[in-house]
Amino acid sequence: MAAGLLGRLGHDVVLVERHPNLYNLPRAGHVDHEVVRALQLLDCTDTFLADAIACETYTMRNGKGEVLAEFPWASEGISGYPSDFMMYQPTMEDPLHSRLCDDPHVTLRRGFEITDVVPGDDFVEVYAVQPASEADEYGPARDAESIVVHGRYVIAADGGRSQTREQLGIERYDLGYSEEWLNADCRRKRPVQLELDTGQWCDPERPTTVLPLGRRHRRFEWRLLPGETAEEMSDPAVAWELLGRLGLTSEDLSIVRQHVWNFEAKIAVTWSSGRVFLAGDAAHTMPPFQGQGMCSGIRDVTNLAWKLDLVLRGVSSPALLETYQSEREPNLLAWTHLSIETGKVTSVLDADEAALRDEAFHSGNAPAMPVIPPLTGMVRTQPGAGELGLQALVRRGSVTGLFDDVIGCGFTVVSTIADPALYLSPAQLKFLADIDTRVVHVGGDVVDVEGKYAAWLDSHEWEVVVTRPDFHVFGGGSLAELPEIIDELAGHLQV
Repeated sequence: MAAGLLGRLGHDVVLVERHPNLYNLPRAGHVDHEVVRALQLLDCTDTFLADAIACETYTMRNGKGEVLAEFPWASEGISGYPSDFMMYQPTMEDPLHSRLCDDPHVTLRRGFEITDVVPGDDFVEVYAVQPASEADEYGPARDAESIVVHGRYVIAADGGRSQTREQLGIERYDLGYSEEWLNADCRRKRPVQLELDTGQWCDPERPTTVLPLGRRHRRFEWRLLPGETAEEMSDPAVAWELLGRLGLTSEDLSIVRQHVWNFEAKIAVTWSSGRVFLAGDAAHTMPPFQGQGMCSGIRDVTNLAWKLDLVLRGVSSPALLETYQSEREPNLLAWTHLSIETGKVTSVLDADEAALRDEAFHSGNAPAMPVIPPLTGMVRTQPGAGELGLQALVRRGSVTGLFDDVIGCGFTVVSTIADPALYLSPAQLKFLADIDTRVVHVGGDVVDVEGKYAAWLDSHEWEVVVTRPDFHVFGGGSLAELPEIIDELAGHLQV
């Protein structure tokens, strides 16, 4: 995602990846509307959405089958898509990989292992080696090869065991969550009917997660009990025995991946060192109970990419990049704590403790879950700022579609009252052009097809709204206030 977002902005990117080919197996199973909107920027949604399932209800049941909690995931997200999807990850990665292969600004170096990252004052040197290999189904034999890549900046998205983080000496703090779960990802051979289709059995005898992964696959997860080891639980016979308890056999499914995961919550103390930035699991890991691990990594790079763009183009000072962690970390911590608290509900193994939990839910006395806050940092101090901005259907001329496809993406200034440009000085319009802004009168030559923009702005008592390239609202107000809003944006961007 980082390579794609920077490449589409016209920056030369080298992506060094240790796997010679696509992994082609699932890890993440969930994305939300915000992430789908990011994929839309790279024209990578069609294949993915054709197989993904828009979620309806996520249910948590106890061992007796009683409902403890239900999460309505069928709402319409503000980004122009249903709020949540369950998906089979390769259907997302395949079009993304094709997009990178077609981008002249992106160079893919697959099969190279990073051996050293050497930060400098003006650039970073990345050393990598590709081992020799014999001919196989993927290509001819090749000799060992070493490369050195010079980059003005490096994004290390190299996973929870990040070699780059270790080399830079960046410590992580531990939020104290650690559990082992057996994961079995399966391909459906025929339709299956389950008592619980999407959610968790909060059964102290064996906490279990049941999820669809798009239209053709399903995921099952079981918590390891005391005394069980990852080695014994990796035996396919164990997975089939547990699947059998759900009424499933090899006539219903085939197992495509079986693995024992250690769910943890660890956050890097700092997400950057000089010109090197950590993203995704390299910067933070969380339990999967809210499906936000990969989503958080994509949020990282949508935040970082537009800031790197302004710095690389000389529009903003490099100090702008110091806002990356300070903006992302509060959101990340909120999702992590919510995931931990959800896991605590699911993972109870003591029967007496589970009974107390059930009673708390049935009586309405269950503890409140953490709330995800709006973004803070480079936004105005006002209600509505820092929340996600709207994307809805618009029409310009003969073209009807979602706003980002019809109008374009980046910074936007949108009013349903009048042309915002009429309220700005030549200097302010030049500033907006320099940061690649769409100034739009929705209601003029751009039609608000479903009336959603007018309703959304009215709900905030705004005549105009300014949004950032990562879809967050910078601020809104009356058209008379717009010059002040734009000047404040310029101050934040250190132009």
